[in-house]
Amino acid sequence: MSLFADRSELVDRAEPTVSFGSVDRAEAAVSPDPATVPGPASEPVQGPDDPRPPVASPVDEASPVDDGPGEAVRPAPEPAVSPPAVNPPVDPAFLPANEVEEELLDAAGAGSTDTFLSTLLLARVLLPVAPDSASGSRPGDPGFVWRTEKLDGERYVVVHTSPERLADHTDAVVETVEVRFVQLIRSWPDEQWSFAVNPGTPVGAKLPGEQIVALANWAAEMGLGDDAEPEASTEPAPAETPRYVPTANDPTKPVVMQKAIAPSQLAYYLERGYDRVSGFVHRANELAHLTTPAQLHDALGLGYPDSPFARDAETIYVLRWPAYRPSLYRIPYGGQNEAAMRAMEGWVIERAPFRGNGFAPGESSDVVAEFKVDSARLPHGTQLWRIGADGTERVIAILDTDTLLWRQVGEP
Repeated sequence: MSLFADRSELVDRAEPTVSFGSVDRAEAAVSPDPATVPGPASEPVQGPDDPRPPVASPVDEASPVDDGPGEAVRPAPEPAVSPPAVNPPVDPAFLPANEVEEELLDAAGAGSTDTFLSTLLLARVLLPVAPDSASGSRPGDPGFVWRTEKLDGERYVVVHTSPERLADHTDAVVETVEVRFVQLIRSWPDEQWSFAVNPGTPVGAKLPGEQIVALANWAAEMGLGDDAEPEASTEPAPAETPRYVPTANDPTKPVVMQKAIAPSQLAYYLERGYDRVSGFVHRANELAHLTTPAQLHDALGLGYPDSPFARDAETIYVLRWPAYRPSLYRIPYGGQNEAAMRAMEGWVIERAPFRGNGFAPGESSDVVAEFKVDSARLPHGTQLWRIGADGTERVIAILDTDTLLWRQVGEP
């Protein structure tokens, strides 16, 4: 699967060639990750429960279907592809230092160029800087000087996804700046320079400079990377204001997902004990800094025609739950029509502002990974939160799957 919506953007119309670790692979020779790419492209699917709507979608075969809002009855399509026959070798002693490296390792192990690049686009990386670079400067700033290395006789800009990977690469003391990868490539200095991330490790890869430029151009057209780095707030939240605080990454625990639900669906959950979720969902830790309905509205692209969400709403409700079955949460590659879906080699057709590139179609500077789930049951302890325009948050109900009802906070 190509990460590029318009393949003519690639230099000489070539597919990206990524070297995972020490193995070079052409993307055309690599099958997509079957955990994230479902059935044939002729089977477009939409999230029935999602307010952005309505083509029938498959259901979780492990869960029975009830008469909840917009449910569909159709078995999930079989994967259209099989795992690649050859995988790069992985050192069993290698330990990923963070969630990004875990995802890169999975992508490299599956030979999935697409997933590898998608993960990088959302990641922050450590960029070594030249000694004569202006203090505190970043790529694109006056006074910033790029640091390059010679690898296999070629000039590379080398980045790392953790201090551990930097230490694997060199024993020298190197000054670095932490930057978003998508912004780093927007400032790429020279097509003749190549790019390397974590060279010599199982989560390493290389790309020629011309393909980095093509990736940057695509990201710009999709609205990724033009924004400035957000400044950290220096004002702490009031002590009496309950906030959702994402837990530190623990590879032994499932990722917490989040979904905004329309006001018209609230009664289904609270009054009828509805316990399913469908449609577009996001990682809760990527949204924790969005503390008002307007911020979520902008970041998630909730301003589509006939949307039940209003930017000036006083409240917005979101579900938060641990994703115990990661394979149910798939990257929704596709487009707004069948031709666009096939161009992305995807499986989803949705109306605007759907982009089909794996990112929420937001209008803000936030880059948010987007996933799609088809009528899966919510686990015991799922929380329903209310977020106010004043920035306050509180849990209003918790799902009790033993009695199949939502216990409002404060009830026995």
